[in-house]
Amino acid sequence: MTDQHREPGRDDEGPVSYRVVGFDELEGKTAAHFRRQRRRRLLLFITLPGLILGTATVATAYGTGLLGADETTTCQPVSAPAPERDSFEVTLLNSSDTSGLAGDVGRELELRDFDIKSVGNADGSVYVKGAATIYHGKEGRDNALLLQKQIPGSKLWDDARGGDSVQLVLGYGFDKLVDEPDPPLPAPSEITLNVYNTTWKEGLASDVAGELKDRGFKIKSTGNDPQMSYLEKETAVIRFGPDGQRGAKRLAQQFDGAQMQKDDRKGSKVDLVLGNKWSSLKSESQVPQVKPYVRPAETIQKPCEAE
Repeated sequence: MTDQHREPGRDDEGPVSYRVVGFDELEGKTAAHFRRQRRRRLLLFITLPGLILGTATVATAYGTGLLGADETTTCQPVSAPAPERDSFEVTLLNSSDTSGLAGDVGRELELRDFDIKSVGNADGSVYVKGAATIYHGKEGRDNALLLQKQIPGSKLWDDARGGDSVQLVLGYGFDKLVDEPDPPLPAPSEITLNVYNTTWKEGLASDVAGELKDRGFKIKSTGNDPQMSYLEKETAVIRFGPDGQRGAKRLAQQFDGAQMQKDDRKGSKVDLVLGNKWSSLKSESQVPQVKPYVRPAETIQKPCEAE
């Protein structure tokens, strides 16, 4: 950079002209003035690009999280082994206006191995707008988390109750339980039977009950049919209630010609009523040989707890 100054002058003949004067030739205030101008130009030349570069660098740092990042870490739920489904009791209540909802859901949960202690309607003062609320105490939190997986949209509520039992209150927003594959039919060792005779063949009920016991069925009682029925053209009738339907299906595999008869009995106990066309059980090689179903291990997601 050349520091020059044009100083006015006059030739002997003609108008005003200018001659170029070097910086070293300037003196006094004029020289000081041009020194200040030179320093400003140099400072601007160095500082402005640096300022632009620095601004871009800071912006990049913020954008990539190097500056201004939240130092708090987000806590994540922790996966843990779930309790066994039948290891705790569930009280089931219905707070919606759908009649019989608690009973239907309770039966389905029992089929899924949950232990339903009781079923009923919630007090009129209880109102659950969502799918369901699951009440639990400190010891029952994991149990509530397991049950929550069955009901999309359900909420947990710690009411500081004692013990590990939980209370499930179905709400107006309940739709259905989460889809889950049907478990296999119960094994013979999980089915309790009454065997009744309607024929003239004395001791038939005891004989058939003995054979079924050898195959693993639990025999409650035998004898003549308490309903005094006469099955002239039937092989056998299997009577069962809502909770015994799956057991009745397993029993029907033991012989041909069974007629299924559903009634309103409580519990899963099944009646086998022998008719005049009864012949015999199938051979054991012709029926499924099964053991009690063992449900695969499950997990729950424990919520994050602040330290």
